[in-house]
Amino acid sequence: MASNAGEHPAQALSEMRIAAARYLETLEKAQASSVDRDEWLEAAADLGLRSAELRKGLSQVNASFGIASGREAILLYLRRHVGTPVPGDTLAGVSGIAEWARRVRELRVEYGWPIESGINRDDLPHDHYRLTADQPDTDLADRWRVAKSARNLKKLGGGDASGRDRLLHYLKEISPRPADKEQLAYVAKIQEWPRRLRELEEAGWQIISNVDDPTLPPGSYRLPTLEMRPPRVREAIKLRYKILDRDNKTCQDCGRTPAQGISLQIHHILPVHKGGKNDEDNLVTLCLQCHGGRHALMGGAPKDELLNPEYQADLRDS
Repeated sequence: MASNAGEHPAQALSEMRIAAARYLETLEKAQASSVDRDEWLEAAADLGLRSAELRKGLSQVNASFGIASGREAILLYLRRHVGTPVPGDTLAGVSGIAEWARRVRELRVEYGWPIESGINRDDLPHDHYRLTADQPDTDLADRWRVAKSARNLKKLGGGDASGRDRLLHYLKEISPRPADKEQLAYVAKIQEWPRRLRELEEAGWQIISNVDDPTLPPGSYRLPTLEMRPPRVREAIKLRYKILDRDNKTCQDCGRTPAQGISLQIHHILPVHKGGKNDEDNLVTLCLQCHGGRHALMGGAPKDELLNPEYQADLRDS
């Protein structure tokens, strides 16, 4: 591969070979003798120095090919492997810097590159990254810009707003677009942010998760409307969560979960118009298809019977 900067990487590669040889020599000495704790600490310190020399050499070789920074090296590598999960240690090697993870974050947050990680995707190992497209996502960059503003939200009387208020502000600002769990955790600044979202839904905000919309990745949420639900529906939301949790967010007829591309709804075993109550024993979690099958609908789509009590009246009148 030709050098873009007009400088051959031979010198940097030679220095890297020397550092690698010294690294190996230190390991061999430690292995050949019975080192005690203090001697091992000295050896480990030397290994750290050699590792730093190797990283410096990597950066110098990158520069000889016209790669100006660790961030640029990471992006070039990810664009060569679009759609493929890449271990974080690979990006550390490519970048030649210790703070490679911060550079990945900058690519996502400041430049809008659609890089997924195990932090915001359950189908990726925690230490892997994946570039999903070969072009930056301007919408992603905008959502992160709004997230930064929401993270610093203040109360009217001064002082930081609560995690719950920050989350609501952020979801309202980007509505109806979704937010992933990395953005939500960043905005909330608290570990209990999923609980705060549930409280917002219980207060009447129509917050959608992948239980309701299987196109959303697990941990992602969106606010499709700024209209709040009426009080009678708000009271049913706590019960709905209780039934979903009891049934492990799994359809009790077919056994499928939202991860398999289905949405979940709550069904009355004995219909309300036949005397059925909102008792836990009379409620069951079903997917959209199985729910429709229970009612043998000839058209339209079934609705969650706790969130849409008027649906029961429609069934009675049909």
